[in-house]
Amino acid sequence: MHFANPFYFLLGILIAGVILLYFFRKQYHSVINPSNLLWIEAMNEWQASPWLKKLQHNLLFWLQLAALALLMIALVKPVLGGSGLAGEHLVFVVDPSSSMSAESGGESRFTRAKNEMLDIAQRLDRQQVTIILAGEEPEIIINREGKNAAIKAAIDSLQLTYEHENISDSVRLAASLSSGSSGAVHIFSDGVTKELIQPIAGNQHIIVHNVGEELDNLALLSFGAARSGETVTAVAVAENQGNKDISADFRIVGNEETVFEKRVELKANSQEIIDIPNLPDSHYYRAEIAASDKYLADNSAATVLSPVNPPVYAIGDVNPFLLKGLNSIGITSVQLDEKSLGTVEDGAIFLVEGEMPATLPEGPILLINNNKEDRIEMKEQPKVSDSPLLEYAAFEKTYIQKASQVLQGQFDTIAESGGHPLIQSGRMKGQPAIIVNFAIEQSDWPLQPGFPIFLYNSYQWLSSQNGFLGNFQPGEERWLSIDTAEGPLELFDEKGRNLGSFNLQNENFKAPYEPGIYQAVAGERVQYFSVLLDDREKKPVYENSFSLNESGDSKLRKAETQENGTAWLWLGSLALLILLVEWEVFRRGL
Repeated sequence: MHFANPFYFLLGILIAGVILLYFFRKQYHSVINPSNLLWIEAMNEWQASPWLKKLQHNLLFWLQLAALALLMIALVKPVLGGSGLAGEHLVFVVDPSSSMSAESGGESRFTRAKNEMLDIAQRLDRQQVTIILAGEEPEIIINREGKNAAIKAAIDSLQLTYEHENISDSVRLAASLSSGSSGAVHIFSDGVTKELIQPIAGNQHIIVHNVGEELDNLALLSFGAARSGETVTAVAVAENQGNKDISADFRIVGNEETVFEKRVELKANSQEIIDIPNLPDSHYYRAEIAASDKYLADNSAATVLSPVNPPVYAIGDVNPFLLKGLNSIGITSVQLDEKSLGTVEDGAIFLVEGEMPATLPEGPILLINNNKEDRIEMKEQPKVSDSPLLEYAAFEKTYIQKASQVLQGQFDTIAESGGHPLIQSGRMKGQPAIIVNFAIEQSDWPLQPGFPIFLYNSYQWLSSQNGFLGNFQPGEERWLSIDTAEGPLELFDEKGRNLGSFNLQNENFKAPYEPGIYQAVAGERVQYFSVLLDDREKKPVYENSFSLNESGDSKLRKAETQENGTAWLWLGSLALLILLVEWEVFRRGL
């Protein structure tokens, strides 16, 4: 402990003056002796300690001394030693990614980060706190909260979201929220580097709390299954990210039973491809590798099996080049009119040119949008995006004279010209769909070698999407066009637990945060979807903690002191109370 205003100790001279005043002033006391013979003995006892006798039995003296001492201590302002936090505003940026679930010191990295935040919260002295959850889209949990109870409750409520962290955008948001006030941004993560933070830090004081330790991790990088004739084959890739050779048990679960097991040997810092030649039919499969590492989230993966080669039905007047293209890749199509739609098989793929029939059964759709009204002339070569539909198709070499107006809905554009979508993918009425926004005869596409390749890619993609809502990132929000007239869309996990429901007419669909296979049930229709772990989360890293721009009032004072702002007020009030007591003692002559 030290004192903020030590020069006020000079007031101790006044205390010494009061003591001297009492030493030298004359004082008379009545002494009753039973006999004159005892007077000499009483005087001898008094003169043995005359100064002490002057101070004994003098209540006014002690009260005055106490009042002066308390006033002096109040003016010097005692400062209590301890770890304090400087600044007006602290921002906590919290990493909720999957790697924060790795074990460290008997608890997860995320739990350790929360404990560090609670430790800082206990040392707050009227500072305001903002908490930002650094997911793909940074989320503000609390903003400039000053109540300690609310701050601790917000910290306790934080949960992992398993999505990849977005530290850069979160730090930019934190810097904008803390502008105009002193303080610091505290980042709680496991692998934040100076190279990432320095370009965006500016003059902001940033303290990075990287929790955890280096891990010898075993990860299941990928897993997929597909039909091959009458059998189902699968392949998985496991990686040993540690420095020691290990062996582990690998297994596949289908229909809630173990359908494949194998002992695999993995050398240090290497990958192993695991081939599975034959699996029994199942809606989905989950692969697991039993590892004793401290990061379990990347030890399993799941895949949904697409149905066996579905038939293709061409509805109405379809361009013959489409039918010949399908036939050239070994896919026979059956042409039907609208009156025969009731005879189609379940799980079939529909090829439609023009308007979609109102009575079209549920199923994947390849739609040729050849609307002749307000066609747009194409003046630029097509540009394509990275999509399995256009893989090896060389669509950018296709000449297109005119394109049709796009249909209403939320679709992904995979090919465009001059900003106008030419090929789109998505869902129509809850079913997977590919939309070509130009008439085949308005292009030279059938003459291109990539035309049948596109038809093959489309067939494979639509087949794999049948009964499958798709792959989602943890917590991903997406608009789904699913008919929910029979009730809301119910969500279930692998164990059959109901996770909630969505009214898709009023809200978007939001995937669960935890990776795995889930069921979406609308009436009697059951569709599967998977939540996949981001590939960047399959290689957990650890970096040392550090701080940037540590200067002035914005830094965390690790071994500094903190002034108690109310101590002087209490001491002064106590001194005033003693003065009132002294006045009453003087009035009564005690």
